[in-house]
Amino acid sequence: MKSIAKNKLYWICQIGGWFIFIAMELSSYVRIDGFKGALLINALVNFILGITVTHFYRLFAIKLGWLNYPLYKIIPRVIFSVFVMVSILTAINIPLDRYTYPIFQQLDITFGFLLGYFFNLSKFVLLWTLTYHLFQYWERSLLIEKEKYQLEAAAKENAYTNLKNQLNPHFLFNSLNSIRTLVDANPKLAKDAIYQLSSLLRSSLQTGKQKTIALKDELETVKHYLAIEAIRFDERLQFTLDISNDVLDCHVPPMMLQTLVENCVKHGISNLKYGGEILLKAYMEKNQLQISIINSGQYMPIHNQEGIGIANTRERLKILYDEKAIITIGNKNHNHVETNITIPL
Repeated sequence: MKSIAKNKLYWICQIGGWFIFIAMELSSYVRIDGFKGALLINALVNFILGITVTHFYRLFAIKLGWLNYPLYKIIPRVIFSVFVMVSILTAINIPLDRYTYPIFQQLDITFGFLLGYFFNLSKFVLLWTLTYHLFQYWERSLLIEKEKYQLEAAAKENAYTNLKNQLNPHFLFNSLNSIRTLVDANPKLAKDAIYQLSSLLRSSLQTGKQKTIALKDELETVKHYLAIEAIRFDERLQFTLDISNDVLDCHVPPMMLQTLVENCVKHGISNLKYGGEILLKAYMEKNQLQISIINSGQYMPIHNQEGIGIANTRERLKILYDEKAIITIGNKNHNHVETNITIPL
C-alpha cells in the first residue's frame, strides 16, 4: 500500500509539474504573437516529451542503483544525465518550434541560438532532477533513522529481557537457600515456605512477559517473598506498607520492588543480630510515582560497586524510561538505609 501511494504521488507531481511548465511556456508565446492553434500541438508534444524523458531517467537511475549512492558519486551522474535530457529536448524543440511558430523559421540556427534553447530547457530539467533526488535523499534519511530506532528498540528489548532473566534465578536461589535451612529444623514451616514460594513463582510467571505491571500486583509478589523470609527470621523481620490508594494502579517493572526488598533483607536485616524493619512507601508527587524503601542496616558498597539487585534495577529503569526515572540509595542515618525511586507516569 505504501509503494502504491508513493507511486501515485510521483505521477501527480510529474504530471502537475510538467503541466505548469508547459502552461508557462505557452503563455509566453501567446503574449508575444497571440494564440494560435499550432501552439497547442507544440505544448502537447513538449508535455508528453518532458514526462517521457524524465520518467525514463528515473527508471534508469533506479535500475543502476543511483538512489543509494553518496552525493559525491551521484552529482557527476546527475549533471551528465541532465545534459543528455536537455540535449534531447533541444534537438526536438528547435524543429518543432520552427514548424508551429513561423517566426522561428526566419532565425538562423547559430551557436548562441542553440545555447538559448539549451539553457532555457535546462532550468526546468535541472529543477525536476534536483527535486526528485532531494525527495529520495530525504526519504532515505527517514528510512535510515527509522531503522536506527528499530535497532535501538530491539537492542533495548533484548537487554531488558536479559536483565529479567538474571533476576528470577537470583531470587530463586536465595529463596531456596532460605527454605533449605528450615527443612530439618521445622518441616511444617518449610512446607508453608514452599507454598509461599510457589505462589510467588506463579505471580512471576504471569508477569514475566510484561514490561510493566500494576503496583498492586507487584506488592503481592513482595508480600509472598516476605512471608518466606518471615518464616526464616521469625520476629527479627518487621515489615510495614504505607501505600497511597491513588498509586495502586500505577505501573512499575515486574519484580523490581521484590528485588529491592530482597536486597534490604540480604544486605541489611540478615546482618543484624536482632533483625530489623523494612518500611515501603509509595505516593504520587508532581504526577510522578515516588517509592521509598527504608530498612535497618548500613549501605556499604564494596569498592564503590553496587550490588546486582541495585545495578540491575537501575539498568531496567534506564531502558524503560531513559533518564526520566531516578533511583538513589544511601544511608538515612547510622541505623537505616533509604532507597528512593521516581518513575514518570
